[in-house]
Amino acid sequence: MNHRLHVPLLEPEDVVRHLGRKERHWKGGRSAHALTVLWSKDVDFPDEIQSALAKHPIFESAVLIDAFLERKVDLGSDGRPSQTDLLAIAGLDQGIAIIAIEGKAGEPFGDYVHAWLKGKDKDSEKDRRMRERRLERLCETLRLSWEVALPLRYQLLHRSASAIYEAQRYRTNVAAFLVHSFSYDPKSFEDFSRFLRAVGFEPPTVGVLSGPVARDSVSLYVGWVADKLPKGHIHYLDSLRRYADKLTRYCDGIRAWCDKRQA
Repeated sequence: MNHRLHVPLLEPEDVVRHLGRKERHWKGGRSAHALTVLWSKDVDFPDEIQSALAKHPIFESAVLIDAFLERKVDLGSDGRPSQTDLLAIAGLDQGIAIIAIEGKAGEPFGDYVHAWLKGKDKDSEKDRRMRERRLERLCETLRLSWEVALPLRYQLLHRSASAIYEAQRYRTNVAAFLVHSFSYDPKSFEDFSRFLRAVGFEPPTVGVLSGPVARDSVSLYVGWVADKLPKGHIHYLDSLRRYADKLTRYCDGIRAWCDKRQA
């Protein structure tokens, strides 16, 4: 399957099939649900994202050109791609910018690097070497030593690197990595702050973009945007029922086509 070929969502729940854990991630109050519903409501950036962008001279003219939910980004090393919650292509006065959005509603930023690197007891030596090579690649991109990277959250490394790699692929030198938070979460904010200090940013201010720092000829900006869970969103059980109904109709169509071909 060509992963560069895309189709638009007809309903917010269409994203379920692309989520890492499918229906288990599609719940009211969770980041995947909140992010999809909120970004599906309009043809531009959500208000809080727009407000944060407008405060920075580089992004004050930003308009949303395209956005991709659950965008898989090749990290240039063996292993699974990074699955960015939402990748936005923004038009600026001068060119475009790539904005990688990580949604959070109280969920942590995954494992610490030292725990991810260690893996599980059943992992093979090949698996361990694969993780080491990936960490080398990410540290080289972000200009981090292993000693500095080990106590950081692994997800923050590969999500921010994804913004850089996609900027290079789109032939632009402007990238941003934003956390779109739907819950008061001081622990994750501290993890985010620790990561920014390690990479070379000033301590973050909610709703304000920081940067840039230059990495691989890309100017990287970062920010934490606090938002509220979208009001009036579809209850996730109703949403799942609608999704199941659509799949049933799709499967019925395939069965009818097969029956016709075999007749």
